[in-house]
Amino acid sequence: MNTDLVLIFKNLGIVGLDLLVIPFIFVTLLTFLNRNTKAFLANGFGVNSELYLGFIGIFFHELSHLVTAVVFGHRIDKVRLLKRPHPNRRGTDGQPDLALGYVNHTWNQRNWYQVTGNLFIGIAPIFGCAAVLLGLTALLIPSWFQGMLTLIADPFNLDWSGFLGALGGDDHPWIRWTIMVLLSLNLSIGGFDLSAADFANSRIGLIGFVTIIVILTVGLTLLNVASGFLTFLTGVIILLALVLGYALLISLLTNLLVRLALQIKDH
Repeated sequence: MNTDLVLIFKNLGIVGLDLLVIPFIFVTLLTFLNRNTKAFLANGFGVNSELYLGFIGIFFHELSHLVTAVVFGHRIDKVRLLKRPHPNRRGTDGQPDLALGYVNHTWNQRNWYQVTGNLFIGIAPIFGCAAVLLGLTALLIPSWFQGMLTLIADPFNLDWSGFLGALGGDDHPWIRWTIMVLLSLNLSIGGFDLSAADFANSRIGLIGFVTIIVILTVGLTLLNVASGFLTFLTGVIILLALVLGYALLISLLTNLLVRLALQIKDH
């Protein structure tokens, strides 16, 4: 049994960085940027513009909530993966019906698994849309996908030369990139932001999740088998960071294009 406290805290630091800090940074930045984009769209072109320009993202946003809620055993009360907003109507809360989709679910507050699941359900759209982007990359830009896999083959010793060497292997990259960017813009507008309700839901399960990862990391370290777990986890997070980094660039591009369109419209 390995009782090295320095190693235990080092491993806890790696896991905390991988599972808490890095995801939090990307979730916060993507949410802020895409909320800003949606606000400009709604104010400048009407609330329906969000639906027309981001319907793919909206669909996968809500689908991510739904699938994760099912995985964690929540009761699904009502689902609309895509809907038209009706600002002149009032919802059950008395506010204008501006929802573009929703997943209403309930859970047993005495079931730790279901309670902890709220964290994953709340942030699921960020990772669900990232998975869609990763799939699009594998399909449309396979050289980039292969490059990413090469890069994370040894996550604690990143192969940047292998990553760069794997790029540019497509016969018609401009056609594929055009499709990739257009789909990415749609995903960005509709999918990569979390509502206030999503964040509130996530906080419910945060304590349970932190407790689990601390116990798991300490246990694996004590048994001297944490190395493989940390290598796998770090590789996955680096891959996720690459995809979310691309999503962040696309979100920034989307925001700038919407601002430019508003400038043109106003003049």
